[in-house]
Amino acid sequence: MARLPAGSLDCRLDRSATRAPDAADRPAVEHRPGSGPGCDGGLARARAPAACQGAQNSSQPSLRGIASGPSGDRLSVTETFDYVVIGSGAAGSSAARALVDLAPEVAVVEEGPSVPTEQFSDRAFPSLARLYRDMGAQLTDGRAPILVLQGRCLGGSTVVNSAIMRRLPEEVWAEWRDVHGLGAALPFAGIDNASAAIESELHTASTPETVWGGNNRLMSLAAVRSGIAGSAIRRNVVGCRGSARCNVGCPVDAKQSMQVTYLPYAAERGARLFTDSRAERVELRGRRAVGVQTTAGFLAARRAVLVAASAVETPRLLWRSGVRSPHLGRHFQGHPGMAIVGLFDEEVRLGRGATQGFELDGLRSDTRVKVETLAAPPETFFGGMPGVGREWLSLMAGYARSAVWVLPLRSYAEGRVSTGRWGRSISFRLDPRDLPNLRRGLRQAAELMFLAGAREVVCPVHGLPRRLRADQLGLIESGTNDPSAYSLAMSHLFGTARMSSRPEAGVVGPDFCVRGTDNLYVVDSSVFPTNLGVNPQLSIMAMARLAVERLAA
Repeated sequence: MARLPAGSLDCRLDRSATRAPDAADRPAVEHRPGSGPGCDGGLARARAPAACQGAQNSSQPSLRGIASGPSGDRLSVTETFDYVVIGSGAAGSSAARALVDLAPEVAVVEEGPSVPTEQFSDRAFPSLARLYRDMGAQLTDGRAPILVLQGRCLGGSTVVNSAIMRRLPEEVWAEWRDVHGLGAALPFAGIDNASAAIESELHTASTPETVWGGNNRLMSLAAVRSGIAGSAIRRNVVGCRGSARCNVGCPVDAKQSMQVTYLPYAAERGARLFTDSRAERVELRGRRAVGVQTTAGFLAARRAVLVAASAVETPRLLWRSGVRSPHLGRHFQGHPGMAIVGLFDEEVRLGRGATQGFELDGLRSDTRVKVETLAAPPETFFGGMPGVGREWLSLMAGYARSAVWVLPLRSYAEGRVSTGRWGRSISFRLDPRDLPNLRRGLRQAAELMFLAGAREVVCPVHGLPRRLRADQLGLIESGTNDPSAYSLAMSHLFGTARMSSRPEAGVVGPDFCVRGTDNLYVVDSSVFPTNLGVNPQLSIMAMARLAVERLAA
Protein backbone atom coordinates (compact mmCIF):
# COMPACT_ATOMS: atom_id res chain seq x y z
CA MET A 1 0.00 0.00 0.00
CA ALA A 2 1.29 3.45 -0.86
CA ARG A 3 2.51 5.40 2.11
CA LEU A 4 2.38 9.11 2.61
CA PRO A 5 5.92 10.44 2.90
CA ALA A 6 6.75 12.38 6.00
CA GLY A 7 6.84 16.10 5.42
CA SER A 8 4.22 16.20 2.66
CA LEU A 9 1.57 17.81 4.80
CA ASP A 10 1.21 21.34 3.43
CA CYS A 11 -1.89 21.52 1.28
CA ARG A 12 -4.31 24.37 1.78
CA LEU A 13 -8.00 23.68 1.44
CA ASP A 14 -10.37 26.37 0.22
CA ARG A 15 -13.67 26.40 2.07
CA SER A 16 -15.06 28.82 -0.50
CA ALA A 17 -14.97 26.05 -3.10
CA THR A 18 -18.44 24.81 -2.24
CA ARG A 19 -20.75 25.34 -5.19
CA ALA A 20 -24.52 25.41 -5.16
CA PRO A 21 -25.99 21.96 -5.81
CA ASP A 22 -28.27 21.25 -8.69
CA ALA A 23 -30.56 18.38 -9.51
CA ALA A 24 -27.82 16.52 -11.35
CA ASP A 25 -25.32 16.77 -8.53
CA ARG A 26 -24.47 13.75 -6.49
CA PRO A 27 -25.34 14.62 -2.86
CA ALA A 28 -21.74 14.44 -1.76
CA VAL A 29 -19.49 16.64 0.23
CA GLU A 30 -17.97 19.10 -2.18
CA HIS A 31 -14.21 19.25 -1.91
CA ARG A 32 -11.70 21.02 -4.09
CA PRO A 33 -7.94 20.48 -3.84
CA GLY A 34 -6.00 23.38 -2.46
CA SER A 35 -3.88 25.71 -4.51
CA GLY A 36 -1.13 28.18 -3.95
CA PRO A 37 2.25 27.97 -2.25
CA GLY A 38 2.95 24.85 -0.28
CA CYS A 39 0.42 22.63 -2.01
CA ASP A 40 2.07 19.36 -2.86
CA GLY A 41 -0.86 16.97 -2.76
CA GLY A 42 -0.38 15.94 0.85
CA LEU A 43 -2.49 16.37 3.95
CA ALA A 44 -4.06 19.59 5.10
CA ARG A 45 -1.69 21.06 7.62
CA ALA A 46 -2.54 23.82 10.04
CA ARG A 47 -1.40 27.09 8.53
CA ALA A 48 0.16 30.12 10.12
CA PRO A 49 -2.01 31.56 12.90
CA ALA A 50 -3.07 34.60 10.87
CA ALA A 51 -4.43 32.34 8.18
CA CYS A 52 -6.73 30.60 10.64
CA GLN A 53 -8.89 33.65 11.29
CA GLY A 54 -12.18 33.70 9.44
CA ALA A 55 -14.16 31.29 7.35
CA GLN A 56 -12.57 32.03 4.01
CA ASN A 57 -9.07 31.30 5.25
CA SER A 58 -9.73 28.27 7.44
CA SER A 59 -7.61 25.24 6.71
CA GLN A 60 -10.64 22.98 7.04
CA PRO A 61 -12.11 21.46 3.90
CA SER A 62 -15.39 22.44 2.32
CA LEU A 63 -17.83 19.92 3.75
CA ARG A 64 -21.43 19.70 2.70
CA GLY A 65 -23.05 16.56 4.08
CA ILE A 66 -26.33 14.92 3.16
CA ALA A 67 -28.98 14.22 5.74
CA SER A 68 -32.68 13.75 6.32
CA GLY A 69 -34.85 16.69 5.43
CA PRO A 70 -36.55 18.90 8.01
CA SER A 71 -39.56 16.60 8.07
CA GLY A 72 -37.38 13.59 8.87
CA ASP A 73 -38.24 11.89 5.57
CA ARG A 74 -35.51 9.82 3.97
CA LEU A 75 -33.95 11.36 0.90
CA SER A 76 -33.99 9.33 -2.30
CA VAL A 77 -30.29 8.65 -2.53
CA THR A 78 -28.55 5.61 -3.90
CA GLU A 79 -24.82 5.84 -4.47
CA THR A 80 -22.28 3.16 -5.31
CA PHE A 81 -18.72 3.08 -3.99
CA ASP A 82 -15.87 0.64 -3.77
CA TYR A 83 -15.75 0.97 0.02
CA VAL A 84 -18.13 2.45 2.58
CA VAL A 85 -16.61 3.46 5.94
CA ILE A 86 -18.94 4.09 8.88
CA GLY A 87 -17.45 6.62 11.29
CA SER A 88 -14.99 9.48 10.82
CA GLY A 89 -12.97 9.33 14.03
CA ALA A 90 -9.45 8.02 14.51
CA ALA A 91 -10.29 4.60 13.04
CA GLY A 92 -12.64 5.55 10.22
CA SER A 93 -10.51 8.42 8.96
CA SER A 94 -7.32 6.37 9.12
CA ALA A 95 -9.03 3.62 7.14
CA ALA A 96 -10.32 6.11 4.57
CA ARG A 97 -6.87 7.69 4.23
CA ALA A 98 -5.43 4.25 3.42
CA LEU A 99 -8.32 3.11 1.21
CA VAL A 100 -8.08 6.03 -1.22
CA ASP A 101 -4.61 4.81 -2.15
CA LEU A 102 -6.30 1.58 -3.29
CA ALA A 103 -9.47 2.92 -4.92
CA PRO A 104 -10.79 6.49 -5.17
CA GLU A 105 -14.46 5.66 -4.70
CA VAL A 106 -14.69 5.69 -0.90
CA ALA A 107 -17.61 6.95 1.18
CA VAL A 108 -17.26 8.04 4.81
CA VAL A 109 -20.50 8.20 6.78
CA GLU A 110 -20.63 10.39 9.91
CA GLU A 111 -23.63 10.65 12.21
CA GLY A 112 -22.62 14.04 13.57
CA PRO A 113 -22.27 17.46 11.95
CA SER A 114 -19.31 19.11 10.31
CA VAL A 115 -18.30 21.96 12.61
CA PRO A 116 -15.84 24.43 11.06
CA THR A 117 -13.01 25.74 13.19
CA GLU A 118 -14.37 29.27 13.38
CA GLN A 119 -17.49 27.91 15.10
CA PHE A 120 -15.58 26.29 17.97
CA SER A 121 -16.37 27.93 21.31
CA ASP A 122 -14.19 28.39 24.36
CA ARG A 123 -17.18 27.68 26.59
CA ALA A 124 -18.07 24.18 27.66
CA PHE A 125 -21.82 24.02 27.10
CA PRO A 126 -21.97 25.16 23.45
CA SER A 127 -19.07 22.79 22.72
CA LEU A 128 -20.75 19.86 24.45
CA ALA A 129 -23.92 20.48 22.45
CA ARG A 130 -22.20 20.56 19.06
CA LEU A 131 -19.25 18.20 19.41
CA TYR A 132 -20.13 15.49 21.95
CA ARG A 133 -22.58 12.61 22.02
CA ASP A 134 -25.57 13.37 24.27
CA MET A 135 -24.05 16.76 25.14
CA GLY A 136 -21.33 14.93 27.05
CA ALA A 137 -23.94 13.39 29.37
CA GLN A 138 -23.86 9.76 28.20
CA LEU A 139 -23.91 7.52 31.27
CA THR A 140 -23.57 3.89 32.19
CA ASP A 141 -26.60 2.25 33.79
CA GLY A 142 -27.08 1.47 37.46
CA ARG A 143 -26.76 3.09 40.87
CA ALA A 144 -23.14 4.11 40.27
CA PRO A 145 -23.28 5.74 36.82
CA ILE A 146 -20.07 6.66 35.04
CA LEU A 147 -19.87 9.44 32.48
CA VAL A 148 -18.89 8.05 29.05
CA LEU A 149 -17.42 10.77 26.83
CA GLN A 150 -17.46 10.49 23.04
CA GLY A 151 -17.16 12.94 20.18
CA ARG A 152 -20.05 13.15 17.73
CA CYS A 153 -18.97 15.31 14.80
CA LEU A 154 -16.87 15.07 11.66
CA GLY A 155 -13.51 13.83 12.93
CA GLY A 156 -15.10 12.11 15.92
CA SER A 157 -13.31 12.19 19.25
CA THR A 158 -10.10 13.40 17.59
CA VAL A 159 -11.74 16.85 17.49
CA VAL A 160 -12.20 16.93 21.26
CA ASN A 161 -9.34 14.83 22.63
CA SER A 162 -6.02 16.19 23.85
CA ALA A 163 -3.94 15.00 20.87
CA ILE A 164 -2.09 12.41 22.98
CA MET A 165 -0.17 9.83 20.94
CA ARG A 166 1.02 6.75 22.84
CA ARG A 167 2.16 3.53 21.19
CA LEU A 168 0.67 0.20 22.18
CA PRO A 169 2.54 -1.04 25.28
CA GLU A 170 4.36 -4.28 24.55
CA GLU A 171 3.04 -5.88 27.74
CA VAL A 172 -0.52 -5.32 26.49
CA TRP A 173 0.34 -6.87 23.13
CA ALA A 174 1.83 -9.85 25.00
CA GLU A 175 -1.56 -10.38 26.63
CA TRP A 176 -3.21 -10.30 23.21
CA ARG A 177 -0.68 -12.88 22.04
CA ASP A 178 -0.91 -15.23 25.00
CA VAL A 179 -4.60 -15.05 25.88
CA HIS A 180 -6.24 -14.30 22.54
CA GLY A 181 -3.83 -16.02 20.15
CA LEU A 182 -3.07 -12.92 18.08
CA GLY A 183 0.73 -12.95 18.15
CA ALA A 184 1.22 -14.35 14.65
CA ALA A 185 -1.63 -12.38 13.07
CA LEU A 186 -0.73 -9.08 14.75
CA PRO A 187 3.04 -9.03 15.27
CA PHE A 188 4.14 -6.27 17.58
CA ALA A 189 6.61 -4.98 15.01
CA GLY A 190 3.79 -4.48 12.51
CA ILE A 191 1.73 -2.41 14.93
CA ASP A 192 4.79 -0.45 16.02
CA ASN A 193 5.88 0.29 12.46
CA ALA A 194 2.40 1.50 11.52
CA SER A 195 2.43 3.70 14.62
CA ALA A 196 5.79 5.19 13.67
CA ALA A 197 4.53 6.05 10.18
CA ILE A 198 1.44 7.76 11.59
CA GLU A 199 3.51 9.67 14.14
CA SER A 200 5.59 11.06 11.29
CA GLU A 201 2.57 11.97 9.16
CA LEU A 202 0.82 13.76 12.01
CA HIS A 203 3.88 15.64 13.34
CA THR A 204 3.99 13.89 16.71
CA ALA A 205 6.50 15.25 19.23
CA SER A 206 6.93 15.84 22.95
CA THR A 207 5.15 18.92 24.27
CA PRO A 208 7.75 21.71 24.45
CA GLU A 209 8.21 23.62 27.70
CA THR A 210 7.24 26.84 25.91
CA VAL A 211 3.58 25.73 25.98
CA TRP A 212 3.55 23.86 29.29
CA GLY A 213 1.92 26.56 31.39
CA GLY A 214 1.61 26.32 35.16
CA ASN A 215 -0.35 23.07 35.43
CA ASN A 216 2.16 21.02 33.45
CA ARG A 217 5.13 22.68 35.17
CA LEU A 218 3.79 21.71 38.58
CA MET A 219 3.54 18.04 37.61
CA SER A 220 7.05 18.16 36.17
CA LEU A 221 8.26 19.64 39.47
CA ALA A 222 6.49 16.88 41.41
CA ALA A 223 8.15 14.23 39.24
CA VAL A 224 11.58 15.68 39.90
CA ARG A 225 11.04 15.99 43.65
CA SER A 226 9.56 12.50 44.01
CA GLY A 227 11.76 10.60 41.58
CA ILE A 228 8.66 9.09 39.93
CA ALA A 229 9.00 8.58 36.19
CA GLY A 230 7.32 11.36 34.24
CA SER A 231 7.68 13.01 30.86
CA ALA A 232 6.25 15.58 28.51
CA ILE A 233 3.33 14.08 26.60
CA ARG A 234 3.82 13.29 22.93
CA ARG A 235 1.07 14.98 20.89
CA ASN A 236 0.15 15.40 17.23
CA VAL A 237 0.18 19.18 16.94
CA VAL A 238 1.71 21.85 14.72
CA GLY A 239 2.13 25.36 16.09
CA CYS A 240 0.31 24.81 19.40
CA ARG A 241 -0.30 28.12 21.20
CA GLY A 242 -1.12 26.54 24.55
CA SER A 243 -4.68 27.83 24.62
CA ALA A 244 -5.90 24.86 26.72
CA ARG A 245 -8.85 24.35 24.38
CA CYS A 246 -8.20 20.88 22.93
CA ASN A 247 -11.35 19.44 24.50
CA VAL A 248 -13.64 22.05 22.97
CA GLY A 249 -11.99 22.13 19.53
CA CYS A 250 -8.62 23.65 18.67
CA PRO A 251 -9.23 27.30 17.66
CA VAL A 252 -6.25 27.46 15.26
CA ASP A 253 -6.15 23.93 13.78
CA ALA A 254 -2.87 23.25 15.53
CA LYS A 255 -4.15 19.87 16.69
CA GLN A 256 -3.78 17.45 13.79
CA SER A 257 -7.21 15.92 14.25
CA MET A 258 -8.86 13.97 11.48
CA GLN A 259 -10.98 16.79 10.08
CA VAL A 260 -7.84 18.76 9.19
CA THR A 261 -5.57 15.87 8.15
CA TYR A 262 -6.69 12.45 6.97
CA LEU A 263 -10.20 13.44 5.89
CA PRO A 264 -9.00 16.24 3.58
CA TYR A 265 -6.31 13.88 2.26
CA ALA A 266 -8.99 11.31 1.43
CA ALA A 267 -11.41 13.87 0.01
CA GLU A 268 -8.78 15.29 -2.34
CA ARG A 269 -8.34 11.82 -3.78
CA GLY A 270 -12.02 11.26 -4.42
CA ALA A 271 -13.52 10.16 -1.11
CA ARG A 272 -17.01 11.46 -0.35
CA LEU A 273 -17.89 12.58 3.17
CA PHE A 274 -21.51 12.25 4.31
CA THR A 275 -22.20 14.18 7.52
CA ASP A 276 -25.37 14.29 9.62
CA SER A 277 -26.03 10.81 8.24
CA ARG A 278 -26.68 7.97 10.66
CA ALA A 279 -25.90 4.43 9.55
CA GLU A 280 -29.02 2.43 10.33
CA ARG A 281 -27.79 -0.99 9.23
CA VAL A 282 -25.40 -2.81 6.94
CA GLU A 283 -27.27 -4.69 4.21
CA LEU A 284 -26.14 -8.32 4.13
CA ARG A 285 -26.98 -10.74 1.32
CA GLY A 286 -25.78 -14.11 2.37
CA ARG A 287 -22.20 -13.64 3.50
CA ARG A 288 -21.66 -10.39 1.61
CA ALA A 289 -22.14 -6.83 2.80
CA VAL A 290 -23.60 -4.99 -0.18
CA GLY A 291 -24.03 -1.54 1.31
CA VAL A 292 -25.19 0.67 4.15
CA GLN A 293 -28.65 2.07 4.76
CA THR A 294 -28.29 5.57 6.20
CA THR A 295 -30.78 8.23 7.19
CA ALA A 296 -29.98 9.89 3.86
CA GLY A 297 -30.29 6.86 1.61
CA PHE A 298 -28.53 3.70 0.55
CA LEU A 299 -24.78 3.62 -0.10
CA ALA A 300 -23.84 0.50 -2.06
CA ALA A 301 -20.41 -1.08 -1.60
CA ARG A 302 -18.76 -3.04 -4.40
CA ARG A 303 -15.85 -4.36 -2.34
CA ALA A 304 -16.36 -3.97 1.40
CA VAL A 305 -17.99 -2.15 4.30
CA LEU A 306 -15.75 -1.04 7.17
CA VAL A 307 -17.35 -0.26 10.53
CA ALA A 308 -15.63 2.28 12.79
CA ALA A 309 -18.56 3.64 14.78
CA SER A 310 -16.93 3.25 18.25
CA ALA A 311 -17.05 0.57 20.91
CA VAL A 312 -20.51 1.85 21.87
CA GLU A 313 -22.17 2.20 18.48
CA THR A 314 -20.39 -0.52 16.44
CA PRO A 315 -21.97 -3.48 18.29
CA ARG A 316 -25.41 -1.89 18.11
CA LEU A 317 -25.06 -1.34 14.37
CA LEU A 318 -23.88 -4.90 13.81
CA TRP A 319 -26.82 -6.24 15.81
CA ARG A 320 -29.28 -4.16 13.77
CA SER A 321 -27.61 -5.59 10.67
CA GLY A 322 -28.27 -9.18 11.69
CA VAL A 323 -24.83 -10.12 13.04
CA ARG A 324 -25.10 -12.54 15.93
CA SER A 325 -22.33 -13.60 18.29
CA PRO A 326 -22.32 -14.34 22.02
CA HIS A 327 -19.49 -11.82 22.29
CA LEU A 328 -21.16 -8.95 20.41
CA GLY A 329 -21.59 -6.00 22.75
CA ARG A 330 -19.87 -7.82 25.61
CA HIS A 331 -16.37 -7.34 27.08
CA PHE A 332 -16.91 -3.56 27.13
CA GLN A 333 -13.81 -2.09 28.76
CA GLY A 334 -12.32 1.31 29.33
CA HIS A 335 -10.28 3.60 31.52
CA PRO A 336 -12.61 5.01 34.18
CA GLY A 337 -10.95 7.77 36.10
CA MET A 338 -11.37 10.94 38.09
CA ALA A 339 -9.73 14.27 38.78
CA ILE A 340 -8.10 15.84 41.79
CA VAL A 341 -7.63 19.57 42.27
CA GLY A 342 -4.66 21.16 44.00
CA LEU A 343 -5.16 24.57 45.60
CA PHE A 344 -2.01 26.72 45.48
CA ASP A 345 -1.00 30.13 46.78
CA GLU A 346 0.63 30.97 43.46
CA GLU A 347 -1.17 31.48 40.18
CA VAL A 348 -1.40 28.36 38.01
CA ARG A 349 -3.68 29.68 35.25
CA LEU A 350 -5.27 26.52 33.93
CA GLY A 351 -6.42 28.37 30.84
CA ARG A 352 -2.85 28.81 29.65
CA GLY A 353 -0.74 25.93 28.42
CA ALA A 354 -1.20 22.65 26.62
CA THR A 355 -4.43 20.93 27.67
CA GLN A 356 -2.51 17.78 28.59
CA GLY A 357 1.23 18.29 28.40
CA PHE A 358 2.79 16.14 31.13
CA GLU A 359 2.21 12.62 32.48
CA LEU A 360 3.46 10.32 35.21
CA ASP A 361 3.89 6.72 34.10
CA GLY A 362 5.65 5.61 37.26
CA LEU A 363 2.47 4.55 39.09
CA ARG A 364 1.06 2.28 36.37
CA SER A 365 2.83 -0.92 37.38
CA ASP A 366 1.72 -0.62 41.02
CA THR A 367 -1.77 0.89 40.75
CA ARG A 368 -2.73 0.54 37.04
CA VAL A 369 -3.25 4.31 37.19
CA LYS A 370 -1.62 6.91 34.95
CA VAL A 371 -1.56 10.51 36.16
CA GLU A 372 -1.95 13.30 33.60
CA THR A 373 -2.50 17.02 33.66
CA LEU A 374 -5.76 18.32 32.25
CA ALA A 375 -7.06 21.82 31.61
CA ALA A 376 -10.48 22.81 30.28
CA PRO A 377 -13.14 25.47 30.85
CA PRO A 378 -13.82 25.94 34.58
CA GLU A 379 -17.44 24.79 34.40
CA THR A 380 -16.28 21.38 33.13
CA PHE A 381 -14.29 20.60 36.27
CA PHE A 382 -15.95 22.51 39.04
CA GLY A 383 -19.41 21.29 38.13
CA GLY A 384 -18.34 17.98 39.67
CA MET A 385 -16.54 19.38 42.69
CA PRO A 386 -17.96 18.86 46.20
CA GLY A 387 -19.79 21.54 48.13
CA VAL A 388 -22.66 23.94 47.57
CA GLY A 389 -23.29 27.64 47.94
CA ARG A 390 -20.46 29.77 49.24
CA GLU A 391 -18.17 26.78 49.72
CA TRP A 392 -18.49 25.84 46.06
CA LEU A 393 -18.17 29.46 44.95
CA SER A 394 -14.91 29.73 46.88
CA LEU A 395 -13.54 26.84 44.82
CA MET A 396 -14.55 28.63 41.64
CA ALA A 397 -12.95 31.84 42.89
CA GLY A 398 -9.67 29.97 43.26
CA TYR A 399 -9.67 28.71 39.68
CA ALA A 400 -6.61 30.77 38.71
CA ARG A 401 -4.63 29.17 41.56
CA SER A 402 -5.81 25.60 40.95
CA ALA A 403 -4.07 22.66 39.27
CA VAL A 404 -6.09 19.76 37.89
CA TRP A 405 -4.69 16.27 37.36
CA VAL A 406 -6.63 13.24 36.18
CA LEU A 407 -6.14 9.55 36.88
CA PRO A 408 -7.35 7.14 34.19
CA LEU A 409 -7.42 3.59 35.55
CA ARG A 410 -6.76 0.41 33.59
CA SER A 411 -9.84 -1.26 34.99
CA TYR A 412 -10.30 -5.01 35.32
CA ALA A 413 -14.03 -4.64 34.74
CA GLU A 414 -15.96 -5.76 31.67
CA GLY A 415 -19.42 -4.49 30.81
CA ARG A 416 -21.95 -4.74 28.03
CA VAL A 417 -23.40 -2.47 25.35
CA SER A 418 -26.91 -3.21 24.09
CA THR A 419 -30.13 -1.59 22.96
CA GLY A 420 -32.72 -1.30 25.70
CA ARG A 421 -36.22 0.07 25.97
CA TRP A 422 -34.98 3.65 25.86
CA GLY A 423 -32.26 3.11 23.28
CA ARG A 424 -28.55 2.74 24.00
CA SER A 425 -27.70 0.85 27.19
CA ILE A 426 -24.19 0.66 28.67
CA SER A 427 -23.84 -1.68 31.63
CA PHE A 428 -20.56 -1.33 33.50
CA ARG A 429 -19.61 -2.04 37.10
CA LEU A 430 -16.17 -1.62 38.58
CA ASP A 431 -14.34 -4.81 39.44
CA PRO A 432 -13.66 -5.31 43.19
CA ARG A 433 -9.94 -4.84 42.46
CA ASP A 434 -10.46 -1.44 40.82
CA LEU A 435 -11.33 0.82 43.75
CA PRO A 436 -8.31 -0.15 45.88
CA ASN A 437 -6.08 0.64 42.88
CA LEU A 438 -7.87 3.94 42.28
CA ARG A 439 -7.58 4.96 45.94
CA ARG A 440 -3.85 4.19 45.99
CA GLY A 441 -3.43 6.23 42.84
CA LEU A 442 -5.45 9.12 44.28
CA ARG A 443 -3.39 9.16 47.45
CA GLN A 444 -0.10 9.13 45.55
CA ALA A 445 -1.31 11.84 43.17
CA ALA A 446 -2.37 13.96 46.15
CA GLU A 447 1.05 13.47 47.74
CA LEU A 448 2.60 14.67 44.51
CA MET A 449 0.36 17.75 44.54
CA PHE A 450 1.71 18.63 47.98
CA LEU A 451 5.28 18.02 46.79
CA ALA A 452 4.59 20.56 44.04
CA GLY A 453 3.53 23.12 46.66
CA ALA A 454 -0.23 22.73 47.09
CA ARG A 455 -1.66 23.88 50.43
CA GLU A 456 -4.84 21.78 50.08
CA VAL A 457 -6.22 19.14 47.74
CA VAL A 458 -9.81 18.58 46.67
CA CYS A 459 -10.64 14.93 46.05
CA PRO A 460 -14.28 14.53 44.89
CA VAL A 461 -15.15 11.41 46.88
CA HIS A 462 -18.31 11.42 48.99
CA GLY A 463 -17.45 11.02 52.65
CA LEU A 464 -14.05 12.72 52.52
CA PRO A 465 -13.47 16.22 53.89
CA ARG A 466 -14.15 18.83 51.23
CA ARG A 467 -10.50 19.91 51.34
CA LEU A 468 -7.66 17.70 52.45
CA ARG A 469 -4.48 18.78 54.20
CA ALA A 470 -1.23 16.85 53.79
CA ASP A 471 -1.75 15.08 57.13
CA GLN A 472 -5.18 13.76 56.06
CA LEU A 473 -4.22 11.76 52.99
CA GLY A 474 -4.60 8.45 54.78
CA LEU A 475 -8.34 9.07 54.61
CA ILE A 476 -8.23 8.55 50.85
CA GLU A 477 -6.81 5.05 50.93
CA SER A 478 -9.09 3.96 53.76
CA GLY A 479 -12.12 5.35 51.96
CA THR A 480 -15.38 3.73 50.98
CA ASN A 481 -15.80 0.77 48.64
CA ASP A 482 -19.08 2.18 47.37
CA PRO A 483 -18.43 3.09 43.69
CA SER A 484 -21.27 5.63 43.72
CA ALA A 485 -19.17 7.81 46.05
CA TYR A 486 -16.61 8.48 43.30
CA SER A 487 -17.06 11.05 40.51
CA LEU A 488 -15.93 8.92 37.57
CA ALA A 489 -15.71 9.52 33.84
CA MET A 490 -14.51 7.25 31.04
CA SER A 491 -13.32 8.16 27.54
CA HIS A 492 -11.25 5.24 26.19
CA LEU A 493 -13.55 2.40 25.15
CA PHE A 494 -12.78 -1.10 23.89
CA GLY A 495 -13.76 -4.69 23.31
CA THR A 496 -17.39 -4.95 22.18
CA ALA A 497 -16.59 -6.74 18.89
CA ARG A 498 -13.35 -8.24 20.02
CA MET A 499 -10.83 -10.04 17.86
CA SER A 500 -9.71 -13.59 18.53
CA SER A 501 -7.89 -16.32 16.66
CA ARG A 502 -10.54 -18.77 17.92
CA PRO A 503 -13.94 -18.51 16.19
CA GLU A 504 -15.81 -19.25 19.41
CA ALA A 505 -14.02 -16.48 21.34
CA GLY A 506 -14.57 -13.33 19.29
CA VAL A 507 -16.71 -11.39 16.82
CA VAL A 508 -13.96 -10.79 14.27
CA GLY A 509 -11.01 -12.85 13.16
CA PRO A 510 -7.38 -11.76 12.89
CA ASP A 511 -8.18 -10.36 9.43
CA PHE A 512 -10.66 -7.87 11.03
CA CYS A 513 -13.52 -9.53 9.11
CA VAL A 514 -16.76 -10.25 10.98
CA ARG A 515 -17.07 -14.00 11.31
CA GLY A 516 -19.72 -15.43 8.99
CA THR A 517 -19.21 -12.68 6.41
CA ASP A 518 -16.78 -12.21 3.54
CA ASN A 519 -16.39 -8.44 3.34
CA LEU A 520 -17.72 -6.79 6.50
CA TYR A 521 -14.85 -5.45 8.61
CA VAL A 522 -14.60 -3.82 12.02
CA VAL A 523 -11.59 -1.50 12.29
CA ASP A 524 -12.10 0.49 15.50
CA SER A 525 -11.27 -0.16 19.15
CA SER A 526 -14.23 -2.53 19.41
CA VAL A 527 -11.84 -5.23 18.17
CA PHE A 528 -9.24 -4.63 20.90
CA PRO A 529 -9.30 -7.69 23.20
CA THR A 530 -8.39 -5.58 26.24
CA ASN A 531 -8.00 -2.02 27.38
CA LEU A 532 -4.51 -0.51 27.14
CA GLY A 533 -3.73 1.55 30.22
CA VAL A 534 -2.57 4.40 27.97
CA ASN A 535 -4.32 6.76 25.57
CA PRO A 536 -5.44 4.66 22.58
CA GLN A 537 -5.64 7.18 19.73
CA LEU A 538 -2.41 6.12 18.00
CA SER A 539 -3.08 2.41 18.50
CA ILE A 540 -6.55 2.82 17.00
CA MET A 541 -5.09 4.55 13.94
CA ALA A 542 -2.39 1.90 13.55
CA MET A 543 -4.86 -0.98 13.81
CA ALA A 544 -7.16 0.62 11.23
CA ARG A 545 -4.23 0.99 8.86
CA LEU A 546 -3.27 -2.65 9.37
CA ALA A 547 -6.88 -3.67 8.71
CA VAL A 548 -6.78 -2.00 5.30
CA GLU A 549 -3.47 -3.67 4.51
CA ARG A 550 -5.05 -7.06 5.34
CA LEU A 551 -8.10 -6.23 3.26
CA ALA A 552 -5.94 -5.32 0.26
CA ALA A 553 -3.66 -8.34 0.51
